[in-house]
Amino acid sequence: MSYALRPATEGTSAPYGPDAVSGAPHPFPDDDTLNRQARAGQWANRYRTTLVAMDLGCMIVATVCGYALRFGFESSAATTVGYLIVGGIICLAWLVALQNAGGYDVRHLVSGPEEAKRVLRASAITVGALAIVCYATKTLIARGFVIGVVPVGVVLILLVRLAVRQWVRARRERAEWVHRVLIVGTTSAARHLLGVIQRDAGAGLHVIGICADDSALDSEVARGIPVLGRVSDAAETAADVDAAVIAVAANGLGPDGVRELGWQLEGTGRGLVIAPALTEIAGPRVHVSPVAGLPLVWLDQPQLGRVPRLLKRSLDLLGGALLFAAATPIYLLTMIAIKISSRGPVFYKQVRLGINGTEFSMIKFRSMYRDAHVRRAQIFDQNEQDGGGVLFKIRRDPRVTPVGRFIRMFSIDELPQLVHVLSGRMSLVGPRPLAAEDSIYTGSARRRLLVRPGLTGLWQVSGRSELSWDDAVRLDLYYVENWSLGLDLSILARTVFTVLARKGAY
Repeated sequence: MSYALRPATEGTSAPYGPDAVSGAPHPFPDDDTLNRQARAGQWANRYRTTLVAMDLGCMIVATVCGYALRFGFESSAATTVGYLIVGGIICLAWLVALQNAGGYDVRHLVSGPEEAKRVLRASAITVGALAIVCYATKTLIARGFVIGVVPVGVVLILLVRLAVRQWVRARRERAEWVHRVLIVGTTSAARHLLGVIQRDAGAGLHVIGICADDSALDSEVARGIPVLGRVSDAAETAADVDAAVIAVAANGLGPDGVRELGWQLEGTGRGLVIAPALTEIAGPRVHVSPVAGLPLVWLDQPQLGRVPRLLKRSLDLLGGALLFAAATPIYLLTMIAIKISSRGPVFYKQVRLGINGTEFSMIKFRSMYRDAHVRRAQIFDQNEQDGGGVLFKIRRDPRVTPVGRFIRMFSIDELPQLVHVLSGRMSLVGPRPLAAEDSIYTGSARRRLLVRPGLTGLWQVSGRSELSWDDAVRLDLYYVENWSLGLDLSILARTVFTVLARKGAY
């Protein structure tokens, strides 16, 4: 059976869907559509099944750990059986809470922070529901058992989901488990959305074409992606190229156009995504509030006020003092190695720009020979960065000493900057400070100076020297616009893995 096409009413291009006048019901999808939907959903079902099994395994292990911590392995058989039943109920309730919290939604399967929030929310709901049931039924459950089960379970679930995310990202980088996307909108908006999507292959969005009205239909908008049709032909084009998702770029369609496109997609199994004119804005700052049927997007101001700065400074003082004390042996060994291996001072100083553009003399362990600044002009044409001189990086820089190569590999050369963290010139997390004479702080890049420069930052944990200047600025602006204490803690945790993996260090 095929769709019955109706003549489009004036002002609409919908070839099928509910009749605007008679209100006739939607036709059922044909066999080909159902088969395509089944094939597209196979990987999603496999993912959900795998994740449910792993979550259940983590909960069972956590239950055993909680029982062992509270009762040991020499308790009575009655106690063991009773708590096995209680543990089973907790596991089932936990799975239901995860499902209701969206913990198995494939749209968030590679978003670490969002997934962590859902896991924590479901865990809190499970504990709350258990407390209410126990109070209402006067059931006594050892608090030590619950205290042992939940924290262990949360940690295990988060670790397992981290491994699953890496597995999914690896598959998506091989063009597996992806959604075929057709972008609809003006050429400029489509080009921007295309760039955002292609920056993150792990998101699972694979753009196969664009529908635009302000470009020649046989041209390419960007990066080899062809324009396949006009905006009004989006639904038909999506069917022709078997796109799973239609992404409407900012200002790509008016309100009526979006509504009519949604009608055209009903019964096809294709998703519809609206990309608003908001870039580099994190979810916590965005809130949707419907007014008379119109969803209004509210955008909170960046958290750069007095209280957030006080919280950030407290984290810097506490974390900086602990790291400084723990790194003392590394300081001594590094100083001895630098002094023995090459002539010159142990520390390297350079004027950098701090908060609000104030200059300060930043120190780090010297990793180059004494004449490095003189030899820079000789090898400038070997620069592997595209920052116009702002970033100067060479993988096998001949100016770097053998000891310097090692301490750069593990970012040991940056440890003396903990002194700046404690003094208030720098922060543990923030945009990296650039040399004052090389810095380009024009336009939007000047917002990097609204916060203290950091010992580590979003730039460092996202690729370090492998990123271009434009990507570095984009990540730094994202940090400034979306700062939170949770984001700082997340970056600090990711820094450990980045340093150990030696990603982008040269």
